[in-house]
Amino acid sequence: MAATIEDEGWDLALIDGYAAALRHATRVHGHGWPTDDGELNRAESVRQAIRLATAGIVSFMESNPDYPELIKQQTLSRQMQLPSADAVYHYARLHGRNSYRISGPRGSAHIFQISVWNGTCSNLRDYRLIDKKDSDTSADFAAGRDLDLVLSAEERPGSWLRLPEGPCEIFIRQYYADWDTEEPARLVIVREGAVYPPPPPTRAEIAERLGMVSDWLATQSAYYDKSIKFHLATDPAVLPQLQIPEAFQDNAYLNGHYRCGPDEAIVLEVTPPEAVYWGFQLANLQWEAMEYHMRQTSANFRQARIDTDGRLRIVISQRDPGVPNWFDTSGRSLGLLSGRYYKAKTVPIPTLTKLAFGELRRHLPADTPHVSPEQRQALIRARHASAFHRLCGDQ
Repeated sequence: MAATIEDEGWDLALIDGYAAALRHATRVHGHGWPTDDGELNRAESVRQAIRLATAGIVSFMESNPDYPELIKQQTLSRQMQLPSADAVYHYARLHGRNSYRISGPRGSAHIFQISVWNGTCSNLRDYRLIDKKDSDTSADFAAGRDLDLVLSAEERPGSWLRLPEGPCEIFIRQYYADWDTEEPARLVIVREGAVYPPPPPTRAEIAERLGMVSDWLATQSAYYDKSIKFHLATDPAVLPQLQIPEAFQDNAYLNGHYRCGPDEAIVLEVTPPEAVYWGFQLANLQWEAMEYHMRQTSANFRQARIDTDGRLRIVISQRDPGVPNWFDTSGRSLGLLSGRYYKAKTVPIPTLTKLAFGELRRHLPADTPHVSPEQRQALIRARHASAFHRLCGDQ
């Protein structure tokens, strides 16, 4: 008699493999790191492993290159690789045997870029940039335009991006400078010639997709391990540059760390670069952007106050110092710090100076404004509303 699905047990074997990958990710994220903040990092490591798995599920288990959808690989509740507080990231898994069309209002984010990558970020094998367009160089991507873009292996007239012959993927990045006024894109991707509805998935397709999720957990955990070790090995007096070839094209990344007790403050100081965009933000030890929708943990070139001497000064502390450029450590004594300069002519390296909290005002320029608790609450409420305006929903 032929074996039944229950007898074969192939489905349980798939789940066992996934469970092993999830366990491995939890161990990498939670064990062997500094213990400055007690069990908080261990608790967040469990959450981060689940978030990483969730991102893998929406990216691979729920994806089909013949019927792609633009999904948010990163949201407030699924983060990895320290996403920018200013950005929204869309992703789709494609294949060069097909041609696709992306259409809809482009919105008005300060930076808009679509990039095509060979292979898959689930394993990063033969992973390389194939083609890209951005709002800084392409009139097709200008703010306020309606987008009508073709993606195919063979060149097409009009707005077009090249695909490789085999498996590939796209990333759409929108970087917002003015959180209150810039509008998100509303885009749809379709395979040309697709007939709906799509067929149900086969056993082989489910096995392939879950295998990609397991690969993703292993690959991203290894990438995390290497990157956090870089952050923690840096000189705590500066914020150095880190090369990240797989990241946002034309971005210079600055990555470091800080230790700040309840009665201390750290002042980041730099003359901002001449760039299309720059921004700084805090992260926890899981490489997550720290609650930027409910705390003031980031600032970009439109949000930050520049002092009259042309210098940017950001205060990092556990307590609110009552200054415009405050980064809230969320009660942590150890955290990560990141900067991004997009298409910058120079890459100035910020300094980090640790002070007693009571000495802070004497270190800052005399004309530094005071921000009241009421004003801070209004700023945070505005951040919360803007973040959900940009990130709510997957379309």
